[in-house]
Amino acid sequence: MKKYFIFNNEPISGSNYIIRLIVGSLLIILFGLGLWVIAATSYKRAGAFGWSKTFRIICSILIPIFSIFNLLSDELAPLIVSLSLTALHLTLIFKNGNKTLDKAELENK
Repeated sequence: MKKYFIFNNEPISGSNYIIRLIVGSLLIILFGLGLWVIAATSYKRAGAFGWSKTFRIICSILIPIFSIFNLLSDELAPLIVSLSLTALHLTLIFKNGNKTLDKAELENK
C-alpha cells in the first residue's frame, strides 16, 4: 500500500493508472487521502513517458483538480479547462509509455 503514496520514478501502465485513480477517488470520498494518491499516480504515469520533472509536477497538480471537478459538478469548471484536462487525462491513459526505462535514465530526468 505504501507504493500508492510515494512520488518516485516507478513506471506504471495505463491500466494500472486507471485502477489507482479509482482507488484514489474512493479514498477522496471515504477518507480525503485520495488527492495524494491521485497526485502520486499521475506523477508516476507521466514519468513512464520520460517527461521532465517539471511537467510531472504539473500533471500531479492538474489531475487531482480534474478529479475534484468530476466529483463535484460539470458546471464548476469552464468548458475549455475541462477539455484541456480531459485531453491530458486521456493522454495519460492511452499513450504507450516506456515501462522499461533504465534507472540511470530516470535519475537524470
